[in-house]
Amino acid sequence: MVKKNMLAGLIFTVGVVIAGCGTGEDPAKPNSNAAADFNQKADLSIYKVGEEVAPEKEAVPLKDNLNYVGTEYMMRLKASEGEVSSARKTYEQFPSEWDFVIVDSRPQTVFHEGHINGAINIPDSQFDQFASLLPEDKNKLLIFYCGGVTCELSSNSAEKAIKLGYKNIKVYQEGLPEWKKAGNYLAVTAPYVKGLIMDANVSRDEKPPFVILDARPYKIYFESHIPNAVFADDTLFAQKYIGIAPADKKTEIIVYCGGFGCHKSHIVAEELLKKGYSNVKVYSGGLPDWTAQSLPTFGTANSGGSFNVAEGQVNRGINPEEFMNKISAGAFILDVRSKDETKAGVLKGSLNIPDSVILADPAAIASQLPKDKNAVIVIHCASGARAAGVVNKIVDLGYANTFYLNNAIQISADGKPSF
Repeated sequence: MVKKNMLAGLIFTVGVVIAGCGTGEDPAKPNSNAAADFNQKADLSIYKVGEEVAPEKEAVPLKDNLNYVGTEYMMRLKASEGEVSSARKTYEQFPSEWDFVIVDSRPQTVFHEGHINGAINIPDSQFDQFASLLPEDKNKLLIFYCGGVTCELSSNSAEKAIKLGYKNIKVYQEGLPEWKKAGNYLAVTAPYVKGLIMDANVSRDEKPPFVILDARPYKIYFESHIPNAVFADDTLFAQKYIGIAPADKKTEIIVYCGGFGCHKSHIVAEELLKKGYSNVKVYSGGLPDWTAQSLPTFGTANSGGSFNVAEGQVNRGINPEEFMNKISAGAFILDVRSKDETKAGVLKGSLNIPDSVILADPAAIASQLPKDKNAVIVIHCASGARAAGVVNKIVDLGYANTFYLNNAIQISADGKPSF
């Protein structure tokens, strides 16, 4: 029994010695990776695992049965038609005046966040569900795009369209990344703008800032505008309001005006791009699309009270009935839409002078107006915004009886208007 106890004591003693000497360090000295006291933080860097670099995705192989176009082609094509469409009323409609249809094959969520202006959204995963958005004319040019050279959605959708009998199809494989890189702005939708103005975005400091600009005339802006929007009429923006643009040129800027047929937001967007702003987007549906979805607006139209921001000025805005009555009575019709817009149709006897020409030098167009300064002149555009922007320029030339159509108008090929 004594021997057993002695042997156990010997084994315990040897174990303690080995434990104390096994590291070759002073047992009283703390390990370099452990905290010496509560005021010293442990070095945890040795436990960090380096971030794995995600492998680059390979470009989608081009298919022999498809025709491909590049960014330069797309920019020339878009320039040939301009950015607006008086016939388009919703994002589900393609601009029928254009000789082509652009189809975004990406999911709806990313389409809302930014797409090529004028494109319709037919997600490739829901192609059969939304194929009815395509034109009836199977010979009309269709151009499919998605998220760049590594995205196969556009080519997949193009092949599906071929099976439906469409004969004139191209794929813009470079897609949205190259479109943005080439210095083009994107278009966004109401759900995206709605998300920006929500408290969950506006009141949280970790969310990036944004600016919403309303490019319509001040009187119209004062009546009704999207919450948080800042007045920035395109006719005054470059010389008077460019200073309201943020100092950080990467800040997101959304510009809108009077709908798909309104140029004013596009003019401001182009001006911002020239000034070096890199995150510019246009809400092309504008206020008509916003209100059609029952989204809130600020302004006197909803105040319940009365306030005339144009007090002291003649109210020159007229409704469709007044517009047609003045035409029937022999009024001179001034169409201030772009030359491209007039291709779809013009009112009989009207004179087309784009608003940009009038604003550049009103006196230069005076010789094209009636010699009688008492003549009644009615001005129209596609939505009313551009007409409102030039009406006082014509008045200043001495034409006191000048009015503008404060309403959207669409003119058919045979010259018949609809409001």
